Amino acid sequence: METERLRELLAIIDRTILVRRITLGSFCVLAIAVLISAGISPLNPLFSVPFLWLLLTVPFEHLVHRRRTLRAIQNVHAAFFVLEVLLVGYLVHRMGGVEWIGVMFYLFTVMYANFFLSKAWGYVVTGLAAGSFATVAFLEYSGLVPHIPLFRGATPPYRDLPYVLATVLVGGVGVYGILAFTVRAFADLFERKNRELERRKKTLERLSLELLYAREEERRRIARRIHDEMGQALAAARWALAAGRTEEADGLLAELGVGLRQLARELRPPLLDELGLRAALGKLLDDFSASAGIHVERELPERRFPPEVEIAVFRVVQEALENVRRHAEASEVTVEIREHDGVLAGRIADDGRGFNRRRASEGLGLSGMREWISLVGGKFSVSSSPGRGTVIAFEIPLSHVTRHASR
Repeated sequence: METERLRELLAIIDRTILVRRITLGSFCVLAIAVLISAGISPLNPLFSVPFLWLLLTVPFEHLVHRRRTLRAIQNVHAAFFVLEVLLVGYLVHRMGGVEWIGVMFYLFTVMYANFFLSKAWGYVVTGLAAGSFATVAFLEYSGLVPHIPLFRGATPPYRDLPYVLATVLVGGVGVYGILAFTVRAFADLFERKNRELERRKKTLERLSLELLYAREEERRRIARRIHDEMGQALAAARWALAAGRTEEADGLLAELGVGLRQLARELRPPLLDELGLRAALGKLLDDFSASAGIHVERELPERRFPPEVEIAVFRVVQEALENVRRHAEASEVTVEIREHDGVLAGRIADDGRGFNRRRASEGLGLSGMREWISLVGGKFSVSSSPGRGTVIAFEIPLSHVTRHASR
């Protein structure tokens, strides 16, 4: 489901923004230490550029959280990485070009880009990083831009204290320490993702087993009805015909026809195919109210929806009403199905006795409803407490269903 993937992606981005801020902040602290100990000017880009880089995470975070689609977030991310490459290119130029360790500064941009963006965009950002460094190197080599050395001294680099301090603190401690922290952050994200996938796998296995039991139970119920009700009606009609009581036999066969039609409607309501969700739910609610003696308030959508959505919503409402009939001891039920902002939202609430959600395990009815909604990429929730009734809610993103249906 795109909405869930969007939330997961935003959570990961928030985590990596925090990692960026910690790593860039640490780099700035190291840069200050180098500036002080090595006697380098405070205006040197060794500090100013990473600090500007750190500040850029603020508008980036704001722009990302204003996006509402995965594609929009990808576009913002790609733009940010391109800006990072340009910024790092300037940093490399101001810090000695190919003379020092500037080539290492592209490392984190390339890592993040290939982690978050599509394969194509990952290659683009990687190419821009390599091209940026090569451009700085050859522009300085050709004399088209001036070379700006970071260290000015006649002594060899290994005997020059500013060079040694800067290389050890920024190159050794800074880059490698930040790299370890970043990789560990990614590893934690993957570990959390794997735990979530394992949890979902176990949930799906449990739901699949429960659904198998539910299907077997439904088959037993149908077989029992055919055997007990319709089989007896046929036997009675045959005895009546054998005894010459044709009127009685006609009546029994008519009742049998009504029972067969009722069973067929339960298995697949014809109104759902012919007139759509509103008509099918209206008939379902009318029949429920008449048979259970429970008042039903309703708000139903006017238009038709993709077939898989209508089937899922109908089955959820049907199962929810059956739960009310069997367990709730309710006097009123509210059924609301509304469409807003490309989402079909549903709510089935009763004023019955409710139950303790923390102590009660999810039965086959609730598991089946959850499965129906998950099959069309939706979210499903249940809230209840003793004496306060039960509320079943779901949201189905129609764009997700339409896109998958068109494939």
